[in-house]
Amino acid sequence: SDDNTIKLWDVSTSKAIKTLTGHSSRVYSVVFSPDGKTLASASDDNTIKLWDVSTSKAIKTLTGHSSRVYSVVFSPDGKTLASASDENTVILWDLDFDNLLLSGCNLLNNYLIAHAEVLEEFQSCQTPSRLAQAATVLVIQGEKLARNDDINDAVEKFNKAQQWDNKLKFDSQARAKEFVNKGKAKRSVDEGNNRLQEKKFKEALAAYTEALKLDPKIEIPASSWNELCRQGSLQKASRMELIIFRLPIFIEPGLQSLTSLSIYYYLQKQAADVLPACEKAVALAPEDGNIRDNRGLARALTGNTQGAIEDFEAYIAQTQNKDSKAQRQRWVKDLRAGKNPFTDVELEKLRN
Repeated sequence: SDDNTIKLWDVSTSKAIKTLTGHSSRVYSVVFSPDGKTLASASDDNTIKLWDVSTSKAIKTLTGHSSRVYSVVFSPDGKTLASASDENTVILWDLDFDNLLLSGCNLLNNYLIAHAEVLEEFQSCQTPSRLAQAATVLVIQGEKLARNDDINDAVEKFNKAQQWDNKLKFDSQARAKEFVNKGKAKRSVDEGNNRLQEKKFKEALAAYTEALKLDPKIEIPASSWNELCRQGSLQKASRMELIIFRLPIFIEPGLQSLTSLSIYYYLQKQAADVLPACEKAVALAPEDGNIRDNRGLARALTGNTQGAIEDFEAYIAQTQNKDSKAQRQRWVKDLRAGKNPFTDVELEKLRN
């Protein structure tokens, strides 16, 4: 009609049953789809509207013409609509909306997976595979939130992830608390690094110790521990049953740092305290000559002469350093002769 509306009439009673409004100018033409479920209207406002006959609501506005649209017609299968315009053109419209929607979801696949909040709004794009992939992203987001002490939002993310992927099985609260501790541990490590730069060694050691309590697997720079040793701060810590006996960072990949740390203890004549750490290191890397060498020193200083000889010989067989090799050979010779090669002078050489 010229009044910009479309009326639906009951043919049997000749009465109007619904008035469709939405066009901003006169409506020239209407046509029903072959299945009778959709109505298309052509208007002077340069658009075509598609209407759901059962609800009398507009479901789509098609734009593309630059002048008034006079006529519309459906293809026999209802999947294509042709529109004729005053601009002397005809446009064919693909009305296979399910296929269009599927194509759109596939086109946005990576974006939807990375933005779970958007995927949640588009239920038609929520395939099991896409939800499972997005669930992994939700878990990562939850862990990040927990690291920043946002435990409630983290739990919400974890719960949603498990709803979307039933293969995920964990306690959301426990996981959130775990990553809260990981976040605190990381901040403690940063604090320790800062204090170490300021030469505040006791404070640095305290910060690293706190980090390890919160997260035993936290990575602490091996160079930081070496620096602590060099400055002599570790010997002032509360007895050297120490942190190193439970420090995973010295095991993978920092075994060499454990070796360096142990040397400093030997030089303080605390070999008995550090020996358990050396045993652990050898158990984890029994073929490493450097680690065996380190334990050999601890064994020698604690009276295990035969064990020390075996370790030094393992080192001698591997090392390419001629000076170090000759030094260990002298040690083995003295130990076999019942002598103690580790005089204060020799230990001072090791220090340097």
